Amino acid sequence: MPRLTYKKKISFGEAISSVCFFGIGVVWLSKGLEFFAAGETFRAFGLFLCALISFAASVRFTIQNTLYKLFLSSEENENKK
Repeated sequence: MPRLTYKKKISFGEAISSVCFFGIGVVWLSKGLEFFAAGETFRAFGLFLCALISFAASVRFTIQNTLYKLFLSSEENENKK
């Protein structure tokens, strides 16, 4: 497993890429809804999956910090035993 680190600040470029990931997620979600309304369910679910992954990428630093805190607390519990 890769080593997790806690990230306190993000750079301007990382903030821009997070906004872009969120924007693309909104576009894919809206296109997926159009495909779903047209009866093309497989294409719609594919775009829904892409939108979900894009939304997750837009909050990747929050996910990273949460996992860091989760694994850090589990390691502290193991060390106490």
